[in-house]
Amino acid sequence: RMRSSANMAAPVQAHLDEEEAGHEPRLRETPEDISFDAAANTIAFHPSQDIIAAGDVDGDVYVYSFSCLEGGNKELWSSGHHLKSCRAVSFSHDGHKLFTVSKDKCIHILNVEEGRLVTRFSKAHSSALNSLLVIDEHLFATGDENGELKVWDLRKGTSIMEMKEHEEYISDMALGENKKLLLTASGDGTMGVFNIRRRRFELLSEPQNGDLTAISLVKVCLPLSGPEEEAGLQPGHFLLLPGG
Repeated sequence: RMRSSANMAAPVQAHLDEEEAGHEPRLRETPEDISFDAAANTIAFHPSQDIIAAGDVDGDVYVYSFSCLEGGNKELWSSGHHLKSCRAVSFSHDGHKLFTVSKDKCIHILNVEEGRLVTRFSKAHSSALNSLLVIDEHLFATGDENGELKVWDLRKGTSIMEMKEHEEYISDMALGENKKLLLTASGDGTMGVFNIRRRRFELLSEPQNGDLTAISLVKVCLPLSGPEEEAGLQPGHFLLLPGG
């Protein structure tokens, strides 16, 4: 189901009233806050426009345009297709599609312009979905609460790689610069490396003391070759691993 914004009329009317009175909207240093009825689990920024998407614990997805002009934020559309908590949202690289995954084990792909549901993968995993990564215009990856990783091909309409190397949930994923390696962070305290091109598992790091809750590739000025994989540990520490 889709819903239009019920509360966007007031900011828009205020904006029109200012224009009619001959007053320019005040320019702020940052956009105004956007509030939701339920706690938001995840957000994503559009790759080329001032648009943000958010998913909440009720399974609803909201897409807003934002501006530093006072009263400039506008709800574009919302979607309630997920039956349970929306865990991750991500825009396609061209910004035309929005991918969402949920605790209801479903994957949704929506048209960004209209909010129309374009593709739905029901029961995509046997466990609740927890993480999402868009790889390119055809491929994307999902991770679930039970540690299973799947890579999907939109051209085939199905998963092309399914592996379970983690003992706990996959919290986050990152992609190598050449889009060959997929890196995963897990609640079991390990980081996984998967070869997308050859569709095989490469290695698992030594377990850390806490859950790995995030992962990102960064370049640092150290006498090491290649980028570094940075993983976030639950207590607030960072783990830096050399990449090759």
